[in-house]
Amino acid sequence: MRFAEKSFEVRFCAALSAAMMPFNRNPLWYGMTQAQERASGIDTMLRHGGDLVIFQFKAKQGGKFTLERDQWRVLTSVARKYPESTYYVFPEAEDTITAASYGCLLERSWCAKVTDIGPAFRSSSKSVNLTLNAAAKSLEKKRPTKKIAVSSSCGMFGCFCTMDWSRSHLGRALARHEFLTYFFGLKLFGEPAGDVYAPALEGKRFGIPIGRKSDPLDDSEPITERGQLERLFSDSAEQAFRGLWGLFLPHSDRTALP
Repeated sequence: MRFAEKSFEVRFCAALSAAMMPFNRNPLWYGMTQAQERASGIDTMLRHGGDLVIFQFKAKQGGKFTLERDQWRVLTSVARKYPESTYYVFPEAEDTITAASYGCLLERSWCAKVTDIGPAFRSSSKSVNLTLNAAAKSLEKKRPTKKIAVSSSCGMFGCFCTMDWSRSHLGRALARHEFLTYFFGLKLFGEPAGDVYAPALEGKRFGIPIGRKSDPLDDSEPITERGQLERLFSDSAEQAFRGLWGLFLPHSDRTALP
């Protein structure tokens, strides 16, 4: 049986939530396709304030992934305004049996920033078909030949499958995962994790800021009302939102470890 996009979405969201749970007790996922569900989600986000990361999940069909140019263009405009906010995610597996055999889905799925996909499109093409070469860590197109670097979801967003909560392990893990270190704003064993383990994070942000700013030094424009987020995705919002999922991390739920 084919590993459908919906099945991949559900399993990926669960896996990433599990990796985050020790640091943020309330990661919230919102489907962005349906207008009513999206509106309710945006209202909740505005009440809490936090950061929103957008994911477009793709499933294999005949060994290939198909990306639509119109949606890519809209997502790229979002990513240019809010860097590190919008990602495509691709599974290695094409069938459910293979997917079920993986010990960690995050290790066997691959991410690309929306802005990195552009070279795959010809100027006149409405869509593009890409294959995943996991060994080479790339998405590939045959004619004309193009290669786009991808990262494992585990490497991009963080994964703690070993469940080793020693200071040394967590320190090394956070040093590798800027995404985790930035988002959770946690204090690891009484020390600011971002300062101790990822000094390169200075001046860098992830996600779309929703509601109030979490960092007074951050000069990005926060989303403060529902229509503002809709307009961010242009006049073709309904089409652009199709198949998107949003991961929202409220400011108030970030956890400090003892």
